[in-house]
Amino acid sequence: MEGLIPLAAIVCIFGPALFIPITAMVLRHRKEMLEMELERRRLSNQEVIAQIEAVRQELAQLRDTSTQYDMSLQMTLETLQERVRMLEQQLEEQTRVRL
Repeated sequence: MEGLIPLAAIVCIFGPALFIPITAMVLRHRKEMLEMELERRRLSNQEVIAQIEAVRQELAQLRDTSTQYDMSLQMTLETLQERVRMLEQQLEEQTRVRL
């Protein structure tokens, strides 16, 4: 029991002196870990944003391509209609000439 009194005195004197630096180290470590996690999330978010932008660009290209095909098909149909109209006119003229 007599040996505990000096030990208790040492703990009371030096305990707070050890507790403060240990607490500071633990808090610094937690801060660094949180900063690393935030940085990882930020980089992850940037990758997602870049992928979304790439999808937007691909979608815009697809729209342009589909519009070009639509216009080409429309022009082809108009050309065919004109040719059919001309053939029908020629056929009518030939029929009138024969009669």
